[in-house]
Amino acid sequence: MNLRHKTLLLTTLPLLGLMAILFGSFSMILQRSYGRLERQDAERNLQRVNQVMAGDLAQLQSLTEDWAAWNDTYSFIRSGDPDYVESNLSKYAFESLQLNLVAFVDPTGEIVYGTSYDFESRAFSPLPPDLPPQLTPGSPLVQFEHLAAHHEGLIVIDGRLMLVVVEPILRSDATGPARGALLMGRYVSPAVVESLALRTRLNLHLHPLPESAIAANELPDRLQSILASLEKAPDPAPTLVQPQSADTLAGYMLWPDLYGQPQALLEVRLPREIYYQGQVSRHYLGWSLLGSCLVFTGGMLLLLDRVILRRLLGLSQQVQQIGRSNDLSQRVTVPGTDELSHLGNQINDMLGELQISREKLTAEQQKAEQLLLNILPAPIAGELMQTKASIPQHFDEVTILFADIVGFTSLSNRMSPIRLVDLLNQIFSAFDSLAEQLGLEKIKTIGDAYMVAAGLPTPKDDHAEAIAEMALAMQQVTASFKAESGEPIEIRIGINTGVVVAGVIGTKKFIYDLWGDAVNVASRMESSSEPGQIQVTAATYERLKDNYRLEKRGCIAVKGRGEMETYWLRGHRPDSLFCPLKTVNAASGSTELPTVT
Repeated sequence: MNLRHKTLLLTTLPLLGLMAILFGSFSMILQRSYGRLERQDAERNLQRVNQVMAGDLAQLQSLTEDWAAWNDTYSFIRSGDPDYVESNLSKYAFESLQLNLVAFVDPTGEIVYGTSYDFESRAFSPLPPDLPPQLTPGSPLVQFEHLAAHHEGLIVIDGRLMLVVVEPILRSDATGPARGALLMGRYVSPAVVESLALRTRLNLHLHPLPESAIAANELPDRLQSILASLEKAPDPAPTLVQPQSADTLAGYMLWPDLYGQPQALLEVRLPREIYYQGQVSRHYLGWSLLGSCLVFTGGMLLLLDRVILRRLLGLSQQVQQIGRSNDLSQRVTVPGTDELSHLGNQINDMLGELQISREKLTAEQQKAEQLLLNILPAPIAGELMQTKASIPQHFDEVTILFADIVGFTSLSNRMSPIRLVDLLNQIFSAFDSLAEQLGLEKIKTIGDAYMVAAGLPTPKDDHAEAIAEMALAMQQVTASFKAESGEPIEIRIGINTGVVVAGVIGTKKFIYDLWGDAVNVASRMESSSEPGQIQVTAATYERLKDNYRLEKRGCIAVKGRGEMETYWLRGHRPDSLFCPLKTVNAASGSTELPTVT
């Protein structure tokens, strides 16, 4: 084995080892990060289902509380007047209120009146036989610590899960003494579960749990294993997330009944989009490392083929000495008249220019860094310059704005391309100045569309208010251009608030971008808005309603989401002192909009 082969071997093996170590380390970091994001997303969806179910229970509680505080109900519990039943407990009442069961119980535990209703057959039937034993005077269901107390939750009636609320029967002024208790219930039927799935836009299943241990052993092995894991969890409301396949992830949560015993197992199945994105990132990482290794090894081979190692070693030592001393006035000496001596002369010439090149390189490096900062947010640019990679981040609350110039196509038909681009550049430059003043992150422009977000890459509490100020200021800027240019320029704006994943992917032409359903909804808000209007979703409305004037537009059809309730943003409320734009400009001594030339 000659010196060339030895040098090649000693060069290639460490590079391959380093590549394997780097790939393994970064791959593990990426896998853990995406796995954590995937689990967090699944747990959030489980909690979302739980919250929707809690909302249904709160609605039933409000209905029961309202009925229990009627003076008519207070009188009925003693008189048993049939007119009360006839006027209040008709089929229409049960169907409109979505009730399956009503029971009036006096303080002695006697059921004054009780009935159940089947929506499919549209017929009344007696109370299930296993309900009265739960309404005796000693039952927890009819025991109240004080007049404002109530009981709500799941119970098993006739072998089926039911949402139940029990309220003490009081006078209309909420005074006692209580004359008994009112129970209202609604079965958790397959139709209710299907409605829950539609409202949460999730693939979910509800598995009732058997009451006896013998029946529990008849459950599939998969469910028995999941139940065992959940019961061992220290968390009072435990969740379990398990991959089902490369494409599906399942999350599980136990639902207890009103007595604290587990009665149902909630299962939510989700597509593994985050896992898939992690695999794509790992592939990019592997190919990038392999390409770097091959390029570097090839360069080493090319150099070794063109040199004589002994003379090169002397030349290398002289160059190393100059490098260590950092004295560019020194020169190398290479005897002979061949290529190596010529190389020595070139090195000497290069040493004379190195000082100048160093200064130029420093200036160019500053320009390159500044250019990168103009393209990417400062934290992301710094991460890319240090590690050559950026891991996407998850943000729980971000507000996104999409804006589009109305009638841009007609403008392009009437104006020259140069004038049209110049006008668009002036408008977008003014928007950029607004975004900088408000501390927003401009994401990108596509044609005549403009996208900006607040709350990332550094989270901020007033992200929705900052975007609202941006939208209102954009309307003023557009109106100013319309007045100055005489062109019919109008802008259409859509805003949404929600969860996103943001970051830089790929290895060429970096761009900081956002992904998630919240981005799609924001885009739909812009496309379904009207010229000169700012349309916001209900999520954004909840964050702006205290400081801004918003007008309800109503429910509109949104592609991919069905009917959504939206609002028009009109301006500030007269009693609100909040104004992020004025706060930002106050630091520079001005409260005016950016000057447009």
